[in-house]
Amino acid sequence: MGITVFYIISVIYGVISSLGFLRQDLSSPFLFIFLGIIIIYCIYYSQVGRVTFIHSIVLALGANAGVQLTGGSGSPLFPLYLAVLPVIAYKEHSNNYWIIALSLGAAETLSALFSHSVVLIPLIILAVAAVIIGFIARKHIENEEFLKKSLVKYESRDEFFGPANFNHKNIVTSVKSIDGHQGIERPLLFFIQLVHNIFDSHTTAIFSSYDKYLTLIQGFSQSELFKKETVVNAQSGIYRQVISANKAVLIKEFVQNPEELGYYKGEIALSSVMIAPVTVLDSLEGVLIADRTEGRFSDKDREKFEAAARTAGFLLAMLKLYEQKSIDAKYLRFIAEHVEALHKELGLKKILADAVNSFRRVMECNDVTIAAIDELRSTGEIVESTCVKKQTKFPLDDGLVGLIARHKKFIIKEDMNKGGIVIFKKGMRTKNLSFIGVPVQLDDELLGVLWCEDHQTKKFTEESARALNILASQLSFAWQRAIHHEQEVEQAARDGLTELYNHRRFQEILAEELENKRELVLLFFDIDHFKKINDTYGHQAGDEVLKVIGKLIRKTGIAARYGGEEFAIILPKYTLEKGIRLATQIKAHLKKSVIPFNDTQIQITVSIGVAHYPTDAKTRHELIEKADRAVYYGKETGRDKIVVAKTMHESGYRMARRAEDKKETAKGER
Repeated sequence: MGITVFYIISVIYGVISSLGFLRQDLSSPFLFIFLGIIIIYCIYYSQVGRVTFIHSIVLALGANAGVQLTGGSGSPLFPLYLAVLPVIAYKEHSNNYWIIALSLGAAETLSALFSHSVVLIPLIILAVAAVIIGFIARKHIENEEFLKKSLVKYESRDEFFGPANFNHKNIVTSVKSIDGHQGIERPLLFFIQLVHNIFDSHTTAIFSSYDKYLTLIQGFSQSELFKKETVVNAQSGIYRQVISANKAVLIKEFVQNPEELGYYKGEIALSSVMIAPVTVLDSLEGVLIADRTEGRFSDKDREKFEAAARTAGFLLAMLKLYEQKSIDAKYLRFIAEHVEALHKELGLKKILADAVNSFRRVMECNDVTIAAIDELRSTGEIVESTCVKKQTKFPLDDGLVGLIARHKKFIIKEDMNKGGIVIFKKGMRTKNLSFIGVPVQLDDELLGVLWCEDHQTKKFTEESARALNILASQLSFAWQRAIHHEQEVEQAARDGLTELYNHRRFQEILAEELENKRELVLLFFDIDHFKKINDTYGHQAGDEVLKVIGKLIRKTGIAARYGGEEFAIILPKYTLEKGIRLATQIKAHLKKSVIPFNDTQIQITVSIGVAHYPTDAKTRHELIEKADRAVYYGKETGRDKIVVAKTMHESGYRMARRAEDKKETAKGER
């Protein structure tokens, strides 16, 4: 019931406003009061988590009341519509926005007609702006919906991915970059054409103000002499006068040299010129200019032109905000796509390699590097990079990377040439000029540091830092998950008793090593009389013997428990002579070792077989067979021996084969 009454009252108000009954010219104090009320409510409206149609209607009616009571379409508050409409558009449903926009446009137009005070320019600008704002809002909502769908699986971290987290500190995008962005360029051209037609100009153009210069951004001219590429000094001539006065200047009879304007490439006879400053948030962003070759501009034209320049400022601010939101949406879409790919991988090396390549595209920079950090040893190691050699180690005492690791905060450097800056290690120079780095951490655990470099100075901003922090956050999840996965894989590949590699993993590693086509030595050895140890001292004693052997041989090479009391050691890049020396050391060490068990001292001997790749075998199966036969040849000829496959004569092979056939029955003898 209450909502219905509110809607009825709103309709009645709209009719009253449209008939011009509210049209007044209240003095300045009221103007500031209305302005303050509207701004306060606008702030409240923008902060409300979920707005209703009633909230939007109240904001629209408040703006309309303020405009009507202070002069209607000629009111100084009229440009407020250009601020109110975008806020409503970004908070409301599209249909509700169009209802409000059309209602406001109709109310202002009818009010102007009934009160006989029609001012066309503001009404036309309001109509054009309403259409542009509606289009922009629709695009923004579509992008936002896409992002929400893409990032739904990261709900626990969605605060980092929502567009609202890219806060706009006033206006972020500078005017100088407009010409590279069609999202701003086309609406601005449409506005310039509109102003051009309203004032019947020969040329109408808008310049940006940047670093004491004015750069032509957009223009519309009937002259073939018009230069689209124009940069003029803002500290001299006509433009200096306009900027100093901060108000529109009308030159009714233009007698100066047209070259002072800067945008003509030949002689041209101009009759009249108007120039007005374009401001955004009380900051000069450029100038709007119009000229004629026939006829003169009037004082009334100057007032209208000044209003057009103010409107250009509002429009420019709105378009900049849209451009920034578009960039944010593109940023987040790109991040979402690459993060999704990142989370599909389980191998750490692949994750880091993919991260470096994809992050370079997201950040649009020349180089990306990831370093793993060991806080206990205060060292770092390059694990993946587009510009630095991997496995390069460095201390955390020097350089930007060390600072990031110690303080766990991002660092931005605009020009690496200044001050002899060290990135991660003294003596290592970079060809890049800009730097940004962030910690890669999960909760309180620091995993590494991620940083980007670029050839340009001042490449990275705080917006870049926020984006890179998002990437680092997601990388930390993938990194930690990969570590856990590798630990699980490693655990599954280990023998539970000796903690050596198990038989399956041994076969995989040997196959991988042989694929490198590099020489290696394979040691096979078997504990002599192991069944006797089990029978005499019990199986727990046998287990203790296996554990001790596992500890002794763990660091000699790639050691594995092949099965039962059999062990194998892969020795990559070993010559046969080097392999024999190691086998001799192992046999001697085990023979003199005493294994305590309860009150007993157990002594053991082993028989070792040595096979060399590629001398003794060309394949994995053949290499294992040669080493295994060498072991059994040693056992058949007295045990506690080292037998080299290469030195086994034919009778030895036959004896080894017989021993292999009797393997199960002879196990007790071993």
